[in-house]
Parts: sequence; structure tokens; C-alpha cells
Amino acid sequence: MEKIALEKYKGIIWDLDGVIFDITEAIKKAVEDGVEKYNLDVHVDSVLQEVAHLIEEIQHYPVPKIILNSYNLLQVDFLEDMSYMKKLRIAVFLFNQFNEYREDCTIFKRIDQIIEKLHEKNVKLAILTNNKSQYAEEILAKFNLSVYFPTIIGFNDVSEVKPSPEGILKIIEKWNMKPEEVIFIGDMTTDVDAGKAAGVKMVCVASGLAEKNALLEHDPDFLVENTTELEEIFNF
Repeated sequence: MEKIALEKYKGIIWDLDGVIFDITEAIKKAVEDGVEKYNLDVHVDSVLQEVAHLIEEIQHYPVPKIILNSYNLLQVDFLEDMSYMKKLRIAVFLFNQFNEYREDCTIFKRIDQIIEKLHEKNVKLAILTNNKSQYAEEILAKFNLSVYFPTIIGFNDVSEVKPSPEGILKIIEKWNMKPEEVIFIGDMTTDVDAGKAAGVKMVCVASGLAEKNALLEHDPDFLVENTTELEEIFNF
């Protein structure tokens, strides 16, 4: 496996969900509940990426705004043959179920050790999430990781979320670095697109929400299967 020459880089930007915080089971359980409740004719694994994107989008809005924006929000393949109101009911149900299951989620195995090792090498670390920055702060505090991430950018801190490179470029500017001195680690196609648009080194973790082939089509610089491989490419 090709390695990253860490000495060439001064900063690493991390996505949170799917990279540090493992929400895969929460989304799977929410979809399973939705399939059962609404008798949906879908295979759970085949819609995880769509549901993950849908939940990520819904997280931006209070409920009245979800309803106002729902026509655009609900343009997802697995709901395409349903009435507008049924789509809305299913989307809100999936979101609520996900939020319940998320309470039991934890961080990926050894991700805290990887973060600590990078910190010890004086690499600057930041979080870029399409969720609220407050949500990221709460998750990091829960797992004693706050000290490593003085910079957190959420959807409330930018005018455009990923796949826009705005958040990445904002962090790079704050750090006073060049894009080629920065790595971005994400797990979705939107992360890959944002990283490539920003001109940083893009590392993609195929943690289970996005299909590996879909990620490869977006051409990340590195694709790893799990945190074990992530640790290996850093070659500590």
C-alpha cells in the first residue's frame, strides 16, 4: 500500500461522521425500521448512501424549513414512486430513528490513537462537517478528542457545504497554509469532490455508507477500507 510522506504536510482536515464517529449502524437500523414500517421494497445496503446524504441534508434545517425545502430534499431514487406526503413522512421517520440510534454510536477503533499520534507530530488538525459545528463539539467532547481540534467548521460557518470546497479553503486560510500542505479525510463522494476542488490531498475512508465503486469513480488520491489501513498509510 502506498504511504503518505507525512513530513510534506502541515495540516489535516477531518470529516466527522463516517471517519471519526461511526454512524453506520445507526443509519442501517433506521433504514431497517423504515423498510418494516412502510413496507419498502428496497435492499438496506443499496440505499445507505442515499439515506446518509438525506439525513445530512435534513440536519441543516428546523422542521418547518424541512417541509418548505422538502421537494428538493426528497429527490432520492428509493422514494421516487411515492406521493409527496409519504416521502415526507418517511424522511422525517428515518431522521428521528437515526437520531435515537446515534446515541449509542461510538468512534471507530483506534481513531483516537491515530489522532493523538498526528498531534504529537505537530500536525494541525481541524474538523469540517456538513452538520452543525456544535454537534461536532459535543461528539468530540464525549470521546475526549476536543483538545486535538481547536478549529471546527460546520454548515453554520459557511455559505455552501460540501461538495463545495469553501470549508476546506476557509480552514487553510486560517492556518495560513498552501493547499498542497494539507490533507482532507472524508468518507463520501461529496468529500472527495470538495477535497479535489480545494486542491488538497484527498484520503477517502470506505467506512460503509458510500459504495466503494462510487468513491473510486470520484478519484480520491488514497482510498482505505478502515482505520487500520488509515494508520498504515501514515506509516507512523
